Amino acid sequence: MSKNMYRSARLSGLIAGVLVTLAFSSGTAAAITFTASLNPIKLNAKPGQVLTTEFRLTSQPGEPRAQFKVEIQDWWRSEDGRQSFYGAAGSLPRSCGRWTSVNPGEAAIVGGETLVVRLTVSVPVTAEPGGYWCALTVDEVPDPLAATPDQVAMRFLASLATGIYVYIDPVERAAKIQSIELESDEAIVQVENSGNTPVAVEGRFEFFRQGEKEPVAVAVLPRNMLLTTPVATGRFAAVLPAADVLPSGHYLVRALVDIGLDHYIGVQREIELRRTETAGR
Repeated sequence: MSKNMYRSARLSGLIAGVLVTLAFSSGTAAAITFTASLNPIKLNAKPGQVLTTEFRLTSQPGEPRAQFKVEIQDWWRSEDGRQSFYGAAGSLPRSCGRWTSVNPGEAAIVGGETLVVRLTVSVPVTAEPGGYWCALTVDEVPDPLAATPDQVAMRFLASLATGIYVYIDPVERAAKIQSIELESDEAIVQVENSGNTPVAVEGRFEFFRQGEKEPVAVAVLPRNMLLTTPVATGRFAAVLPAADVLPSGHYLVRALVDIGLDHYIGVQREIELRRTETAGR
């Protein structure tokens, strides 16, 4: 039995793309560093079409050999958007996981080398219009050629995921605001995806005192993803400003949601806000 103990935490690019440098340290060795682009992979396709693209992960010069396993999985989010879940490709009705293959499925690289993953998306001729999605997951796995250490050591393994989105026209981006509410330190908007494709959701809350035309405070709604299945609604939260900026009181609250259209989706209502003594600190 190996004397290494392994841990990993998946870094996600399912929603917004970033270029990241990953440093994962072992119990006795220096950090192992990789660079990868986590930009979501977005493809416009037609039924029956075959598309190809690539994903790259580069090990920094001087790093030791690392073994990676590459898979296509389905993914979805909790309603509040704070958790991501993964399942077998094809688990969801709007999955493109079964359309997508990767090569290689497992490979090793040493310092200075780049793992190039070729993705092939074969769209069925029966595919209906709308947006489909899945995830490319790249997980570092124990290297079968690595020497067994003399002592027990904790080894942190790289793990990352990036979203794959396939769009078949006509794509309908649409959403409805179902409700807005305030808690002590958060403003929450519930949004329903009424279109046929995933949409990125961001925006803001504006707070008005009675009779005033300019907001006394604004709370920014961070970018999140609203899917169409298995849950087509999202409860997205924005952190309220500090209580000395936005104290307890009666406000007209306006929620403005941006899903990538040429206009905001908005709703407003009068709400009584009750802050706790520590809210917003």
